Amino acid sequence: MATTSNRRKREQARDRANKAKASNQAKTKQRQRLVALAIVLVVVLSTFGAFFGSRQSESSKSSTTSTTAKTSATTIARTGITPAEIEPGASISGPTVCPAEDGSSARTTMFAEAPPTCIDPTFFYIATIETTEGPLSIQLNPVTAPVTVNAFVVLARYHYYDGQPITSILPRQSFGFGNDFTGPTKDTAPGFTIPDEPSAQGRVPSPGAIAMTTTPGSSGTNRGSILIATFEKAPAIDPKVATFGLMLDGEKTLNAINALASESGEPTALVTITSISIRKSSPIPR
Repeated sequence: MATTSNRRKREQARDRANKAKASNQAKTKQRQRLVALAIVLVVVLSTFGAFFGSRQSESSKSSTTSTTAKTSATTIARTGITPAEIEPGASISGPTVCPAEDGSSARTTMFAEAPPTCIDPTFFYIATIETTEGPLSIQLNPVTAPVTVNAFVVLARYHYYDGQPITSILPRQSFGFGNDFTGPTKDTAPGFTIPDEPSAQGRVPSPGAIAMTTTPGSSGTNRGSILIATFEKAPAIDPKVATFGLMLDGEKTLNAINALASESGEPTALVTITSISIRKSSPIPR
């Protein structure tokens, strides 16, 4: 009996050992499967991460390229304008003759002498300035600046300004033209100067005012360069300029020209003075 009992105990111990071994093997295999699954997951996640990172990088590059291209285009559009070359008109080598009042005089852009008095200083004059952005109607007042009004009327009736570009546009302040020939007369046109007729002390340019500016680097001389005030920043214009008239009509044109302004004053698109016509208006009240 003792022998049978001992054998049975040994068999039971062997069975327990086998079961423990089988359990350990099962646990080992389960751990191996989990490790393998973890490795697969890491590989998959790494692959997707690289894929999406690449896509995001490409998208970022594409966005940067698009922005750069847009900025470049904007920069190119604002680097300035190159007007077509302006052919000089005829020259007058002797005393300047008053031009025809009906505008039929030949285009003349060089004058050896300042003009004589060609206007009636007791009358207003109306200047119609045609631009590629629309017309402006301006009343000229000889009482405030008779020499300046006379010079402007003479130059306009000789078609001096026809075809000249607007060379500066300051936002909500002013735009200018004149003395910008790209031909051989560029530095000397129109060939004569006139004395300054600055505005009365304390008076500032108002929106729509027209002025003739002093030649840069000189003192007390004008040379046909024109400035037209636009909007609420007009008082920032140098009060020493010779203001000689006020706009009667043309706010739409002022808005269109102002839309092409830049902080540097350099126009962002080409605007041209196509013609200026002058007519005698009403007597100036005394």
